[in-house]
Amino acid sequence: MTVYNWFQDPEAMPVAEKGALDASHWDFTERGVILLRGEWEFYQGMLLTPADFNERPEELGKQRKYMAVPGDWKGIMSSGGRDGAGYGTYRLVVKIGRDDVFSLRGKKIRLSNHVYFGGDDSGGSGQPSDQAATYMPSNMPVFATAASKSGYMDILIQVASYNNLRGGLVQPPEFGLTEDVIARRDNSRLVDILLISAMLVFGLYYAGMAKRWRKEPYIMHFSIFCLAIGLFTLIDNEIVLGSFWPDFPFAWLQKLLIMLPFISFLSFSMYAYRYLGIRESRWFRGLRIFGVSYICLQAVLPNSFVSMLFYINIVLQAIIFCVVAGELLLGRRENRKGLIYIVLGGSYFVLAWIIGQIRYQFALDNPFSMLIAPLLLVFSQSFLMSDRFQQAFQKSEGQTKRLMAQNRQKDEFLAKTSRELHTPLNGIIHLSQSLLEDKKNPLLDPHRENIQLLHAVGRRLSTLVDDMMDFNRIKYGETHLKLAPVDVAMMVRFVLNSLAIVPINDRVEIRDELPNRLPFVMADENRLRQILYTLIENGLKYTAEGYVVIRAVAQEDVIVISIEDTGSGMPKAYIDRLFGTKLSQEERELYETDGFGLGIRLVKQLVELHGSELQAISAPGEGTVFSFTLNVAAPEMELQQLYESESAAAEEELFFMPLGKEELESPFTILIVDDDGASLKMMIDVVQSLGYSHVAMRSSEEAVKWLSGSKRPDLAVIDLLMPVVSGLDLCSAIRSRYSLAELPVLMMTSLGHREDIIAALREGANDIIHKPFEPSVLKARIQSLLAMKKSSEQAVKREMDFLQAQITPHFLYNSMNALVGLSYKDTDKLRETIHHLTTYLRAKFTFVFKKKLIPLEYELELVRAYLEIEQLRFGSRLEVQYELQGHKNVWLPPLSLQPIVENAVRHGIGPKPEGGTIRISSATSGEGVRITVADNGVGIEKDDLERLRAGSLGGVGVASVNYRMKTIFGQPIVMRSELGIGTEMELLIPEGFDAESDAD
Repeated sequence: MTVYNWFQDPEAMPVAEKGALDASHWDFTERGVILLRGEWEFYQGMLLTPADFNERPEELGKQRKYMAVPGDWKGIMSSGGRDGAGYGTYRLVVKIGRDDVFSLRGKKIRLSNHVYFGGDDSGGSGQPSDQAATYMPSNMPVFATAASKSGYMDILIQVASYNNLRGGLVQPPEFGLTEDVIARRDNSRLVDILLISAMLVFGLYYAGMAKRWRKEPYIMHFSIFCLAIGLFTLIDNEIVLGSFWPDFPFAWLQKLLIMLPFISFLSFSMYAYRYLGIRESRWFRGLRIFGVSYICLQAVLPNSFVSMLFYINIVLQAIIFCVVAGELLLGRRENRKGLIYIVLGGSYFVLAWIIGQIRYQFALDNPFSMLIAPLLLVFSQSFLMSDRFQQAFQKSEGQTKRLMAQNRQKDEFLAKTSRELHTPLNGIIHLSQSLLEDKKNPLLDPHRENIQLLHAVGRRLSTLVDDMMDFNRIKYGETHLKLAPVDVAMMVRFVLNSLAIVPINDRVEIRDELPNRLPFVMADENRLRQILYTLIENGLKYTAEGYVVIRAVAQEDVIVISIEDTGSGMPKAYIDRLFGTKLSQEERELYETDGFGLGIRLVKQLVELHGSELQAISAPGEGTVFSFTLNVAAPEMELQQLYESESAAAEEELFFMPLGKEELESPFTILIVDDDGASLKMMIDVVQSLGYSHVAMRSSEEAVKWLSGSKRPDLAVIDLLMPVVSGLDLCSAIRSRYSLAELPVLMMTSLGHREDIIAALREGANDIIHKPFEPSVLKARIQSLLAMKKSSEQAVKREMDFLQAQITPHFLYNSMNALVGLSYKDTDKLRETIHHLTTYLRAKFTFVFKKKLIPLEYELELVRAYLEIEQLRFGSRLEVQYELQGHKNVWLPPLSLQPIVENAVRHGIGPKPEGGTIRISSATSGEGVRITVADNGVGIEKDDLERLRAGSLGGVGVASVNYRMKTIFGQPIVMRSELGIGTEMELLIPEGFDAESDAD
């Protein structure tokens, strides 16, 4: 895709046609520069100036041709027997549509040029001439700046090329506002300078190393390679060399552009041979000698042979590559150390070489993403040689020092291996999960069982790797606890939610038998979660049938937490050995391969860090009970009182601070819930900096109570771990009433565990951000979610507008026919019917309501008008019954009843030959006003009724009403139907609903 984008315009840029380019609709401020591609005017054999076009336009019009840019003069002109040689003038008129200061940047104008930009002489590169003797070639980039006149910019470029390369504009010039063109030029130069600096620094560094390590000739070859790449970049692309040596001879510049790639190719192949210690074959020795001779020949040959040497270079480089590749394959058979790094570096080099050839042939800019290949090559080989140097240094160390460090090296190796294993293990888990969930290409049962086993093994290995890293950190005292009051009940619920994503045996029940009220404990939240997760998961793993139960008992100043399972159990000797520190190699292999070793050992270490002890009671076939104690943070009542006082103080500080005018008039309201005062204050500052209003709370219980009212925020920012009611529970409560688009939820967590993130997303969180957070990142996440919500609301509004404008053509046709018929029979009935039709059309054509809700009597007026018109068409086949009570201050969304009534007429009564009855009734209940639309029509099939409830059947009518009822009132339409009996739809409207607040 990157290569494809390289050849394509990043934007839909305007293209020149017949010497004119219309850029009046291009926003240069927002979209930047354009490439002047397309048809330019071309005057062959003429070097013209703006004065020539002013003095003799008609004469020049007869000489005008059109030349495609980018492109060269191959097959168009010749001079001195060379195809593509000669001179001419390019002209393009750009229509801008405004006056401003613009700039032109030209590269690869072969092979001399003079630019007139906006009527001004802007100089050029080299000296174009109508004679080869006075012509001076140069390939330096050109830059011109001028102010546009009357919204137009006239561009003239004189071009000449004779004895070097085919002439022409082989790369389209760039045109745009001066600051944008300068920025592109500076960015391109910056990339070149970075690459040049890196290559020259590495080259000089390894040159110094080669002087000290004379026995390692490969270092000198790699130094030559780096210097050749650095010098090549210095004279290529932006030609940075011209900035401080503008008079550098062009002849040598062109020769070096051909010679340096060949030198780099030959030196890298020599480096690979010398590093791997491969004995030179006759083929390679001959190529090396010929290559050195060929480089010397290029230095003395005249530049007229450049084009010929270019293709010879490519052939020779390809031959060298094939020979080296063959030798490397032989080296693979001999298992030469470092071969993989050499192959990797060679791959990067070949990639850079291919990119260079494509860029040279097609005259393209050097893409930033492609420049990474040379750097990767150098870094990979630097690491390889550093490894060689490290090995040499280690060999010089004494045997005693190596033995003393052996144990430490083993642990470091395990830690590094654990980190490296994460990526492939995650790949195995994700790929196997994708295969298992692929419904389009389901796996066969035998394959599914194998993939499930692979998935389970991958997850187990991933957990084992995490445990190894934790165990190693604990061993060397690198784990420090952050003790704080923790709600055990909330933590257990949180762990159980996380375990919900793990496949669990259906015959195993998880029981939460914690008491309703437990004092808080002093613990590290993250480590307590890890302890509970490991013990519960361990019980699930070794229990084939039965239960895993979690209990907690308060005893004086401690809480005893136990996890009991009805699994296979363990003998006492096994438990003693498991918790012992001295195990034989055979015993260690036995216990740890059974799965208890490292995981339970890690739990034991974590419990001990909390100042407690992990105990186990078990017997074969009777299950296992793991238990440990944690210190109570404070007496229950004191802790609760402390929490409530802190909450009240925080609320007083947060809610009674004076609101500025900007907050009161802000377009969005953000709900912030976090039990940590410092974090809450930081989030409030971020929201206020965005100009949004906020409602801040320190507990999920308060948030649930506040959300149960009629108010609704635009976004909720919730902490994942909070006492009593966790953030997951609060998110679940929000999702029970609001969809992902109606009320986005941004979850904040200090945990980075995969299971926690998945559990949060499964409960309905839209996004997750980790603590501590960067304010700029939090702002971006908030704005992104609010933009998503606003986009969703606009989509709903468009659907509403469509529903309001939806008037069935045959309904109008039938109504008009009925009016014509009445005009001959009953003029009074005609006037009445016209009044009903006017009422119907007025409501249907009202696209924009000032409120989201309208009074019930307005909606009933529309329904009566519609039914009166339909009764003209149906006659006695349609009977309407109204059983309405007088309701005041009842508001509902516009077009809520009429689509339901229309659905009953068209799909319920219409298909029934004998017709039927529609009954519209209302009644007051404790919850509000229930409005029922019932018919005795054909009814709806059971499957279709379920699809209608889900919103996947029918058009926008009933589905839109159902969606708006759930969004505004939290209650969907109650739908009941039986085939042959009829259909009944019931809407619940809260009486006295505050329509003003909801509509705002």
